Parts: sequence; C-alpha cells; structure tokens
Amino acid sequence: MPASPSTPDFAHRLGAILLALAALVASRLLRDPFRAPLIVPLWKHLTRAARRLDCAFARLAASLPSRQRAAKPHSGPHSKPALPTRRGWLVAAIGPEAAACASQLAAVLAEPEAAGALARSLAARRTLAPIRRMLGLVAPRPRRPRPRVRPQPPPAPEVVRPTPPPWLRDPPPSRATRPWWLPPPRHRSAWTGPPERPPLTPSDTPRSARR
Repeated sequence: MPASPSTPDFAHRLGAILLALAALVASRLLRDPFRAPLIVPLWKHLTRAARRLDCAFARLAASLPSRQRAAKPHSGPHSKPALPTRRGWLVAAIGPEAAACASQLAAVLAEPEAAGALARSLAARRTLAPIRRMLGLVAPRPRRPRPRVRPQPPPAPEVVRPTPPPWLRDPPPSRATRPWWLPPPRHRSAWTGPPERPPLTPSDTPRSARR
C-alpha cells in the first residue's frame, strides 16, 4: 500500500498491522469450513480500512477538511451484515495470533500522537470502530468537560414600603364579646357578682319531687 509522504509514522504502523491481520485471516480461516466464506469480505474490509486510515491521517496532517460521505438511500429492508458483529469474534476464531495483532493495535492507538489525531478525525474513528469490535478492544470514552459553576446572582435589594395613611391601614381587632351577665366596665365597681337565686320553698317544689 503506497503511503503518502505527509502521513504520520503511527499511521504507517497501523496500516502494517491491518495488512498483517488480513494475511493472517486468509491463512487461518481457510482451514475452517464454517468461516471460510468470511475470508474475502473480511480481507477486503481490512485492506480498505488501511487505505482509509492512511488517507484520513494524511488529510489531517495537511490541515485539510475530512471528506463528507454522501448518504446512501435505503431501498427495501436492511440486508444481513456480511461479517459477525459479536465483540471479539475474530480473536476467538483465530487465536493467539489475532490477540497479538489486537495488542499491537491497542499499543499504537494509546500513543499520545495517535490518540490526539484519532480524537480530531471522525472518519478514522468510524473506520476503526468495527475493527476494534471484532478484536475485542474497547474504544476510550472522551472526557466530558466538567459543568461550569455559574456564579450566583447578588441578592435583590430589600424594598422599603412606605407606611400607608391611617384610613388605609387594617382595622383594629374586634373586642371580645362580653357575657350577657357581665356589666359594662363603667358599672363594674358597684357590681358584687351575679344575682343569687332564692331558696325553694315547699310550695315551689313540684309534686313529683314530694312523692
């Protein structure tokens, strides 16, 4: 695969790892009759991904905008994917050789230069996403910026309301009503208490009580 002179060094190593993985797929899956039909689509996918990564990182190094992919119209139902989608299926199918390629790929992507370029290139992240999945690698989550603490507004000044005039003020509370037997305050000095009832005489006793 001819590499662009402006492509960074880590992009060359990524392309070499993907091409080595494609050659490993062609040699190892040929022995498995159940996975042999996956050789051609998987080999094409890996070699095409190597070319796309080289192009994406070359455009990023040259400060060129990434190419926008045209949306393909969907006509009819979705077709079944040509490759398995289970995480880590390629490592389980090939064995230690695929695990070695996965560890080399993870080591290159963990370098600061590669991680920074990958964070700025959406096309490179989309190209590497299915390869990471089939190798069982987990993409690092981007750090979310911490929410800024908004300064609290100053308290509102206290509003001093003017004193209303007397005719607008609330009426005074009503006085408690006095019992009927309590004389007014002006007559209480000569009042000795409620009137006493006279004792009952035998003539006042009802007949039922006499019996």
